[in-house]
Amino acid sequence: MNPAGPDTEVVTRVVTDFRLQQARGSRLAWYLAGAYLLVIVYASLSPFSGWATPGVPPLAFLDEPWPRRWQRFDLFINGAAYLPLGLLLTLGMMRYLRPWLALVLATVAGTVLSLALETAQMYLPGRVASSIDLLLNAAGTLLGALVAVRTGRMPLWSHVRDVRRRWCVPGRIAEPGLALVALWFLTQLDPSLPLMSLRALSASLPIPGTGFIPPSTFSVRESLAVAMNTLAVCLFVMALMRQRWHALVAMLSMLSMAAMIKFATGLAMLRAEAAYIWLSNEVLAGIVTGAALAALMLALPRAAVTGVGILALCGSFLSIHLYENPLEPVEALRPFRWNYGQLLNYTGLARAVAELWPLAAAAYLFWLRRALRKTALPSAAPGLAARGGSPVDGRAN
Repeated sequence: MNPAGPDTEVVTRVVTDFRLQQARGSRLAWYLAGAYLLVIVYASLSPFSGWATPGVPPLAFLDEPWPRRWQRFDLFINGAAYLPLGLLLTLGMMRYLRPWLALVLATVAGTVLSLALETAQMYLPGRVASSIDLLLNAAGTLLGALVAVRTGRMPLWSHVRDVRRRWCVPGRIAEPGLALVALWFLTQLDPSLPLMSLRALSASLPIPGTGFIPPSTFSVRESLAVAMNTLAVCLFVMALMRQRWHALVAMLSMLSMAAMIKFATGLAMLRAEAAYIWLSNEVLAGIVTGAALAALMLALPRAAVTGVGILALCGSFLSIHLYENPLEPVEALRPFRWNYGQLLNYTGLARAVAELWPLAAAAYLFWLRRALRKTALPSAAPGLAARGGSPVDGRAN
């Protein structure tokens, strides 16, 4: 006998069915999968130059003997790189298919993608196609798919979706923006870049092993660049939130998570004398300035927030090209304790995403402004009244 009674079972079943229906209406997993797919393609085929005919069959790498020595970092990167793809593809497919079928299709999709990219690498003299990489990519996809099947229907994902509906602008409008937010964290994965900055100055970055010590003078230009990027990111997040305190918590959370990512990757990847090169007085001053300006703009209407955010993102993109002597890719590897070839792709990926993200974010905010005008949501800043005086509705749609 069920002590809870049949009514409780009915209510539980109705709530579960309702949440599954809401999950099927969400496209966030597909947006995230698409963004991550572009990241994988870039990391696999960069620098996209020097294409040449290999002189052997394109699939000849499948018959090559395995190497005698293994580099653990390369093995880990090749396996872990495809895990998020398998997770996201499976979560997206589980909206329509049975979990086991979604697992199989996601694994096949990841394996076919890896085979296509490894084959394309045969035409790039600077890249090495390998059957080991193919197997590790397939294994990573399978592991991610297994995690999705095991956890895809857990209450945690329902709570995450509930928080998104309560905090973000209604409907599917916020989902591409949330995918861009997730993609932005890739820009913070390079610990040789300053926190909340898009590119380091060669005159301010210490290079271990060369005896170079950065100047003690305060660089106003670098601090302004950090402030501009911080303001742009904060305004972008603010435009996605419903209420003022939601926006404030989201901004502080993003800054804290970015700092933790830099701290962890710096300790793990950089030499001891360069573990904290991502943090400086210029960075601290720029972050405080940018965050303070963003907090002051919480009182602005939503249309004004998105407009200023577009300008700040364009300014952030332009600030990349204001540096006279940006670091060359090889120079950027000197602070690292590892000398594996994957590091060049790793740092190049973070820098490429950092350079392109402001333009993609600005385009999304431009679309968001137009989309919100067609909805019933008032064009007000999070938590504040629209021009007509009515507060932004905090209920989930």
